[in-house]
Amino acid sequence: MTRPAHERKPLVPGTIWRDSNIRTGPSLDSPVIDLVLPDGVTQYTAEGWVLGDEVIEGGNSVGEIVSRVWFELGEGRWCSAVNFDPAVLAGLLGADAPQVRPHTTQEI
Repeated sequence: MTRPAHERKPLVPGTIWRDSNIRTGPSLDSPVIDLVLPDGVTQYTAEGWVLGDEVIEGGNSVGEIVSRVWFELGEGRWCSAVNFDPAVLAGLLGADAPQVRPHTTQEI
């Protein structure tokens, strides 16, 4: 079940680190309406956030990022928290921040 947005005041999750799908809702089933490319400069402001579908992102140097947090970047424009720096989000979201599982190497 999705919780309502926490304090509908704006928060700044920062820059994105990867190509990010913008969807019509906080769900992987919601249609993609835009693609945001990382530029290392643009600071995004979210109007609020909710818990939605869990997203797992492993294609980064930090490790596998797992989160159910979705940011509302504008009316009907939702982006998963896995697209933002987990360290920044830890300071903003506390216990609801994305979890990072470090990459492991496996012996063959």
